[in-house]
Amino acid sequence: MPAPPPTIRLRPVFIVMALGCSALFLLGPLAAAVVVVIFAPVDVSTYLAPGMVGFAIIMAWVMSSSVQWVELDDGVLRARKFLTRKIVVHRVRDIVAVKPLNSNLMGPMENALADLMMGTSNRGYELRFRDGSKLGLVRGDMAGLDEFLKVLAVEIAERCGPLEAS
Repeated sequence: MPAPPPTIRLRPVFIVMALGCSALFLLGPLAAAVVVVIFAPVDVSTYLAPGMVGFAIIMAWVMSSSVQWVELDDGVLRARKFLTRKIVVHRVRDIVAVKPLNSNLMGPMENALADLMMGTSNRGYELRFRDGSKLGLVRGDMAGLDEFLKVLAVEIAERCGPLEAS
C-alpha cells in the first residue's frame, strides 16, 4: 500500500474558531438585517440592512481564501477551501514565487508578541501561481507545515528550478 501524500491540515482549534467566526460575521449580520427590515422604520432599515448584507459579503470574500487542508501528490497541490468545500488544484510547476508571510500591519510590540507565542518570526509562506492565484500556508494555523514545506521544496527544485527571489 503506497504511503499517503504529504498533507497539512487546519488545527482543530482553528476549525472551531473559524466556525464561530463564520456564524458571527456571516450569519449574524444577515439575521440582524432581517430583524432590522421587519422591525425598524423604513428610513432606518433602508441604510442599515444593505450595510449589514454588504458587511457579510465582504467577510465571506475575506474568509474564502482559508483552506482546511493541502496535500502534495506527484507534483500536484490540492487544497480544500474551508467555506465552500471546493477542491482547488494547482501544479507545482505553475508556482512562480514563494513569499514569506509578513506582518507589516502590526507594530514592533505586536510582532514581538506573535514571535514569542509562535516560537518563530516565520509566519508561513504564500505560494503564487502562474494564473495569479495564491495559496497561503500559515504556520500557526496548519499542523505539519515544516515537514510539508521540506517535501514541497524538493518538488519545486525538481519541477520549477529557481523561483523569483523573495
